Amino acid sequence: MGASHESQEAMLLEALSDKVLHQLPPAVWRELFLGSGRDSIHFEERELTLVHADSAVPAGQEGGATESFYQELQRINTRHGGRLDPYVNAAALVTFEDPAAALRMARELQQAAEGVALRVGIVSGRCTLAFFRAQGRLWCTPLGRQPARAAEVASTALPGGIVVSPEAFEPGEIQVRTEFAATRPGFLNSEPDLSSLALDAEYEGIDIRC
Repeated sequence: MGASHESQEAMLLEALSDKVLHQLPPAVWRELFLGSGRDSIHFEERELTLVHADSAVPAGQEGGATESFYQELQRINTRHGGRLDPYVNAAALVTFEDPAAALRMARELQQAAEGVALRVGIVSGRCTLAFFRAQGRLWCTPLGRQPARAAEVASTALPGGIVVSPEAFEPGEIQVRTEFAATRPGFLNSEPDLSSLALDAEYEGIDIRC
């Protein structure tokens, strides 16, 4: 059991090293793996929902609609309580404890993406979060299969659309669409599981693929 745990942690450390090395400044990697930051690393397994957004404009490109979008992304994420992954090859990758909050954020993100053609994917499942301290701040990033799955689901969406993976739904709830109209009383204050959302939606931009 001990050897297996050590092997799993070694793989997680390798995955974290690779992610930090390729997506953060070199000074962060050196502090984390060659300096005192190594002691701050720890991993947690959680049931999470991930929102992945891709755009036709390369992530991080400044100017015009893209700059405005990233400003909106920060604001929307703060309101919905997600963890925004600061280093990912996407327009956005956000983790949530609550799947309904993830769905609400994805919908609002699409509404705010004027001039940026987003394709959004949402997945739920067991995920490993890596926590560490570097450069005087606490960092958090998801590792494992789920971030890649979220990207794959997003790739199936049409520009301006949202695709939700099926694992949050009960068997038999297939090919439904969800509504986010302001006329639905109480929705914004509720915390339902995705499987409890309305099936008679008017908004045509959200698909649940089964």
